Amino acid sequence: MTKDFANRGQSAKPAKKRARPAAKPRSSRATPTRSKKGTSFHGPSFSSGAIFGAIIVLLAAYLPEWIGTEPSVARESAKTSSVKPRVTFEFPDLLKDSEIQVDTTAYESRPANPTAKPPSFRVQAASFRDEGDAHELRAKLILLNLSATVVTGTSSTGEWHRVMLGPFERRVDANRALTKLREQGISGVILQ
Repeated sequence: MTKDFANRGQSAKPAKKRARPAAKPRSSRATPTRSKKGTSFHGPSFSSGAIFGAIIVLLAAYLPEWIGTEPSVARESAKTSSVKPRVTFEFPDLLKDSEIQVDTTAYESRPANPTAKPPSFRVQAASFRDEGDAHELRAKLILLNLSATVVTGTSSTGEWHRVMLGPFERRVDANRALTKLREQGISGVILQ
């Protein structure tokens, strides 16, 4: 179907409104409509259903006793319960005369070596070619309550100034110092 767009600028005539048809009278037999809430809880229906279900369960459980007959399952279990199987345990007989060899060297105490010194841990914060940079970082670390020292060493690449923390007796203390360094954006290394 084609449409004519030539008269677009002209105003269109308003459409006539249709009259509504007359409403039909409601009859008294009409079914009531449900509310939009959905189904609601109805207490009397729930209570009567719960009581009815309880009666059915009790009848199913106690009716055979009242009538005097036992269900077939109860009869079969009564027959089999009169014959008791004999259980024997072989484990005590197997191990009564045998002996088990165990290596106890892992549990023996070793004498303390008086000449051995306890392990110590150090943390290297950074290493610089310029000694002034090393002392500047050392000052920042001292303000963070970390005991820092500058150790100068030479290698094949020249002289290096390392900023060291410690020594720490426990690795936990060295890890805490390393955490403080990382909080300041400095990646350090634990040395033993």
